[in-house]
Amino acid sequence: MNRDLTKNSHLIISGYWILLLVVFIIQVYPQTNSFIETLLFSLCITISIYPVSTWLSGSLLMQALNEKRLLKFAFFFVLLSIIVAGIFILYLLLFSFLEARQYFPQSEYFEIVSEPWFATYSVLSAGIFINLCICGLRFLIEYIKSQKSLHEYQLQSLKHQVTPHFMFNVLNHIHVLMQENVDHASDLLIQYSDILRYQLYKGNEETVLVQEEVDFLKSFINVEQLRWEEKVHVSADWNIENPTQQIPALLFIIFIENAFKYVNKETANPGDIRLHLRSSAEKIDFWIKNSINPTPQKSSQSQGLGLKNIKARLNILFPQRHILTIKKSDMDFQVYLTIKLTK
Repeated sequence: MNRDLTKNSHLIISGYWILLLVVFIIQVYPQTNSFIETLLFSLCITISIYPVSTWLSGSLLMQALNEKRLLKFAFFFVLLSIIVAGIFILYLLLFSFLEARQYFPQSEYFEIVSEPWFATYSVLSAGIFINLCICGLRFLIEYIKSQKSLHEYQLQSLKHQVTPHFMFNVLNHIHVLMQENVDHASDLLIQYSDILRYQLYKGNEETVLVQEEVDFLKSFINVEQLRWEEKVHVSADWNIENPTQQIPALLFIIFIENAFKYVNKETANPGDIRLHLRSSAEKIDFWIKNSINPTPQKSSQSQGLGLKNIKARLNILFPQRHILTIKKSDMDFQVYLTIKLTK
């Protein structure tokens, strides 16, 4: 999985201040020819403006975004940029004074204080630029965090919509069987409890072992075969190179569920479902085909919702790294899915 850089946002901010220190040194040293003076001046400036800019880009920016009080933030931005400029002026005067007292050799850089208007313009521009950069960086980090949170919410929401009608259908089927065949109903209930347990405990995890997912799919198929007995024939081929490989949970169930939902289930004309799943280190290939119920089914708002959800999940989990092809004919319905696991 991708490394989440937002978890190390403090390192990114620290990198900005280190870069700023280096920029100061590169800018000042050629005009002073004294590395000690340059380093001391750069450290003093960076350390002094750090708390001011951090407060602006941290507490004030977050408060402004949460409360949508951008005018108030703009006022503080200008005010604190002036304060940063004032800090610049004070250190320029200090080091100019130190050079006059011959603590450091005379240099061109600190002669800027002899031109008040130019000095004011330069340091004010620098203050605005520094605050603008750190605020922009903070805003970018918060935006990435919000997008990540949105994607996580979308994924959880989409996963929680998996197989709702299957749950009600199985419970209703068990209820009917309890009146006719208690042993059969008991077997079905045990198999269904395994499915429900997996969805509750593994469905909320970011990834699961591919073997765990395959076992879950097998349990689902067993339940459906118990329900429909001789009305549906199923053949499945599982080719797993590495059972401990990590993949997202509940990734293929909607395709199998749809196959059982729309396959023809007539005693005289049993339905047929064929399934193939191959997992390697580089990719996952999934294919499923089901014969179609010749009797037209009533359309509903939920029809197609499962496919819409899994398409959305795939776009979030594997952008530009998956191919989903759906083919429908008068005889059957087929789904081809290839997922590239390596970038």
